[in-house]
Amino acid sequence: MKLYKYKKPDEPICYYNTNQQIIIPDDYQQKAFRALWVSNVINIDLPTVEDIDVYQNKVITMLETCLSYNINAIFFQVRTNNDAFYESKLNPYSRYFTGQEGQKPPYDVLKWIIEETKKRNIEFHAWCNPYRVSMKAQMSPDEYLKTCDELNFAKKHPELTVLDKNGQIILNPAKQEVKDFIIESMVELASNYDIDGIHFDDYFYPYAGLDDHKNDLVEFSQRKDQSQSLGDFRRQNVTDVIKGVYQALKKLNAKLQFGVSPFGIWMNKANHQLGSNTDPKCSQSYDNQYADAYLWVKEGYLDYIVPQIYWEFGHPIAPFADIADFWVNAVKNTSVDLYIGHGAYRLGNEGEFENPYEIVNQLKYVSQFPEVKGHVFFTYHTFIDQGKTEEGMQKLKELFTKGVNI
Repeated sequence: MKLYKYKKPDEPICYYNTNQQIIIPDDYQQKAFRALWVSNVINIDLPTVEDIDVYQNKVITMLETCLSYNINAIFFQVRTNNDAFYESKLNPYSRYFTGQEGQKPPYDVLKWIIEETKKRNIEFHAWCNPYRVSMKAQMSPDEYLKTCDELNFAKKHPELTVLDKNGQIILNPAKQEVKDFIIESMVELASNYDIDGIHFDDYFYPYAGLDDHKNDLVEFSQRKDQSQSLGDFRRQNVTDVIKGVYQALKKLNAKLQFGVSPFGIWMNKANHQLGSNTDPKCSQSYDNQYADAYLWVKEGYLDYIVPQIYWEFGHPIAPFADIADFWVNAVKNTSVDLYIGHGAYRLGNEGEFENPYEIVNQLKYVSQFPEVKGHVFFTYHTFIDQGKTEEGMQKLKELFTKGVNI
């Protein structure tokens, strides 16, 4: 099927900066891995456990929703802001889990969630944010840290934190103590819970950039290799953590999966010959988050990668197909599985996402590539929402459950 604009059915949708029209396969080839993200930061997808009966019911509804869509894995957020949704000697219970940072739940709720997930033959991947301490600043950094539990690593070691330009607190990626703490936290989590893997999102160095004063420039000035650029220094810091977590998890249990969902664009072709066919104006994770995901794939520091390709086929500067093609080529001749991150939450938005078949078309398009092993959807509540996303999600459900007995 040749692809045309939704509101202009005579106008073809082409690959970026070409006259080559995109063709969508007529059939979808089912992929083995079909997952969704469960966002717990600021309680996007689930409430706190303060009313445990309500919470349990919502978790069961979530898992039954997964089954109804033929979803067989979840990326459940267990570390939002330098905290934990699990019993930990290193991190306090999250305010988004129990209502107050450090407050214990009535029992080991995460253990129960994992058990319920496994009962339904759904994989459980623990989604962790490695560096973030606070959300967008509603108060000064000092005031925020006062609201944190005494166990919080950032509260104990404010000298190991930096700020972004909006006053958001993150752990300083340049500090060895921070690198060790992140790796130790992941090993603790994987040692104590029956998880299938650990998953990092796209938040490394902050999107807003580092503060002019509280940043990593002192560490940069003290770098071992004085010829190293600031960008390379920062990318090395992040890569140290990725490689360190991967190696530590494999040492613990070779079957544990480790993966990352980076911002969808690594680099633009105008800036690097290996980059994606996207506009030079597009943001690049390589030099904005200092996340060299291409390197991680090529060096085998990951088991899987989930690029967040949250744009539509007809996007004017970052079209879905061009970015998907880049990642298909990136994983070739590697051991890294490619899962595509789809922005299902955007269904119904003005533009090409008004087309209820936009996500279905994305699935059909990437299913033609054997390198694509699955899909992950952001975020869970989109699967139960009523309103503008509903029609598109129903099309997704029909695609995933065709010929499947529910």
